[in-house]
Amino acid sequence: MGSQGMSSTSPLVVKKSQVVIVKPSKPTPEVSLSLSTLDNDPYIETLAKTIYVYAPSSKEVQDPASLLQEALSQALVYYYPLAGKLHRRSDDHRLELKCAPGEGVPFVKAAAECTLSSLNYLEDMDADLSQLVPSYEAVASGGYNVLALQVTVFACGGITLATALSHSLCDGFGASQFFKAFTEFAAGKTQPSIIPVWERHCLTSNNFNINGQVEEEQAPKLVDFGEACSSAATSPYTPTNDMVCKILNFTSQDITHLKEKVTEEVTTLEILAAHVWRARCKALKLSPDGTTLFGMAVGIRRTVDPPLREGYYGNAFVKASVAMKAGELSSSPLSPVVKLIKEAKREALKKRYVSEQLKETEKSLKLKVPCQGGSGAFMLLTDWRQLGLLDEVDFGYGGTVNIVPVVPKFLSDICVFLPRKQGGVRVLVTLPKPAMDNLKEHMNPLSF
Repeated sequence: MGSQGMSSTSPLVVKKSQVVIVKPSKPTPEVSLSLSTLDNDPYIETLAKTIYVYAPSSKEVQDPASLLQEALSQALVYYYPLAGKLHRRSDDHRLELKCAPGEGVPFVKAAAECTLSSLNYLEDMDADLSQLVPSYEAVASGGYNVLALQVTVFACGGITLATALSHSLCDGFGASQFFKAFTEFAAGKTQPSIIPVWERHCLTSNNFNINGQVEEEQAPKLVDFGEACSSAATSPYTPTNDMVCKILNFTSQDITHLKEKVTEEVTTLEILAAHVWRARCKALKLSPDGTTLFGMAVGIRRTVDPPLREGYYGNAFVKASVAMKAGELSSSPLSPVVKLIKEAKREALKKRYVSEQLKETEKSLKLKVPCQGGSGAFMLLTDWRQLGLLDEVDFGYGGTVNIVPVVPKFLSDICVFLPRKQGGVRVLVTLPKPAMDNLKEHMNPLSF
């Protein structure tokens, strides 16, 4: 296992041009759109920022920023809701998306005088990554833009393409679907390979049908989030502003070694999630009698009945959670932890569980649980490995050489599993600096 601390001696100075508003290239409907119950979850109402890194092209691309600007205009004909403005109504606290002629997506062209290779293609640095992501702020009274983009051209000819996309409108699969369509237009296609569908009514608590399975299934085992918050473990390292973000590389051999530590059949996700959760707990020195919570997103696109149609790009996941005392987790072998994660995943795929989560989300719209993250007691995992983000849509630059989620450092609970072209998994974690110094020892798969 190797780690990539995000620091660099190479200065990154980005010069940004004025923001332009990119509108759909053809007329689109004027409409107010409702969102699903899952989309309305207050805990995911954030702009997810991602940087896609492209090495210098072997082909001659005259003006990549203008090429991508035109591609965005074409993609918005199909994805016109992403040109709308989002706001949460004061009466029922539900989200509403207003789409109107003349609306569009903030787009920024930028230039950097350094080369991508001097920054190791963003593999091991965070020299103010905020310079590479769009920071356009809309007037609050009119709602806010759900998508913004920035294209930065480097001195070597390589580029970064950064998106800020509302999690309320798209989950990881939905964002990947849009991004693929966008790059397909840049590659010269005249329509996306997957036609998007809205259909957010399919995942509302009123419309979700469990088809008589209430009697067949036992009551779902939902972790009481409020109770977990009230008894959350504490760390001597928090609160603090001295946070560090690292990407930890697990090779295929590392993962094989971890799997050998358990007797049951286990997936890479299950064994690595258990390993990282336990290692974080030890590195943070969480209070042994406090509660630590593991949560992960479980996709339900194919498990709902009927399955969501191809092209659905809204949120289609539920949270599978496991709670343990920190002392119990720290001293536990991997096998019992893996079993708990397996059980949580199985429960999350049951229709009764999905139904209960929809109801819980509806309740949260009226009364949000007063629980703040950042103590390290919780680990919230999102797995990007199956999103097709490394699939190569060649618009002159081949495929991406790196993908960097820009996770705010105050969100230390977030953990991201990223694809690794050489095999294995890249794990993004954020921790207080002293805890990060401890983590390498506890994360080494050869140390158990």
